[in-house]
Amino acid sequence: MNKYKKEENEPIYIFGKIIGTTWKINFINKNINKKILIEDIKKQLENDNQELSFWEKNSIISKFNNRKSTYPQKISKNLAKIILTALLIGKKTSNALDITIGTLVNIWGFGPQTPPTNIPNPQIIKNALSLTNLKYLKVTKKNKQYYLQKNKKNIIVDLSTLGEGFIADHLGELLQKKGIKNYTIAVGGAIITHTKNYIDKPKIIAIQKPTDKEIKAFITVKLYNHAISTSGTYRNYYYLKKKIVHLINPNTGNPINHNLVSVSVIAKSALEADAWDTGLMILGFDQAKKIAIKEKLAVCLIKEEKLNLFTWISPQFHIFLKKIF
Repeated sequence: MNKYKKEENEPIYIFGKIIGTTWKINFINKNINKKILIEDIKKQLENDNQELSFWEKNSIISKFNNRKSTYPQKISKNLAKIILTALLIGKKTSNALDITIGTLVNIWGFGPQTPPTNIPNPQIIKNALSLTNLKYLKVTKKNKQYYLQKNKKNIIVDLSTLGEGFIADHLGELLQKKGIKNYTIAVGGAIITHTKNYIDKPKIIAIQKPTDKEIKAFITVKLYNHAISTSGTYRNYYYLKKKIVHLINPNTGNPINHNLVSVSVIAKSALEADAWDTGLMILGFDQAKKIAIKEKLAVCLIKEEKLNLFTWISPQFHIFLKKIF
């Protein structure tokens, strides 16, 4: 489902829902048939959902998860791109980003299932960990056709951590084909911007203060043709004697429990930014900082100590910084 609204001499806003989150597009109103554009957007989003969704039973990735076979399965170029990005950044984050985490995601109630009424049994977590490792997943290419293969039959792949970024990029590609050069697209925590040239004003994007008590800007950045993605512990969680956040450490099998509460990454693509922010978020402040420095990433880390927030900004991120509130 999607809607749009038009105000005189104002940008066009289009919005809707996909893969368990929201999407929004705004662009400068030019001579374009909005009805046709919305239909094209809707069709592309439906196709993306049909490939990536962890919640859609008949999606390509769900069918792959349900197949109890280690035989290679044909996948699209787009799906291969997402998975190859996950494998690359997973390796660079010491497997903190791990898309084979689907079994653990389900156990902790952050997949299609409802949250558990009790903390999962340690043995159940241990069994799930035996199905969680990037080495069990492989992408190959033969005669221009991509294939996805799992080395263990019961592995469950969850692309939710990269899906938002990919969909944002993909929508941007569609707008570009339509001749729309000035836009901002947000899918969940992933945002991509584009301007005609550097003479135009940059897009001002706010990073939310990492709290669920109020929606308030904490930092603003200036973006031209870049993407930013933010991951945090304040958006998706529930309580079961203690706070259980949706970010699960694939090395321990448990939700993270450290003082890093928000990670924002700026990159050329939303897919890349979305992958990095999740991996760094799971690692925690010290390790995330080390990797950001090593990889020369544009990163903003926010940690909480004794109810106070402390921010570390990499030199690459500082270039985009507008204001810290």
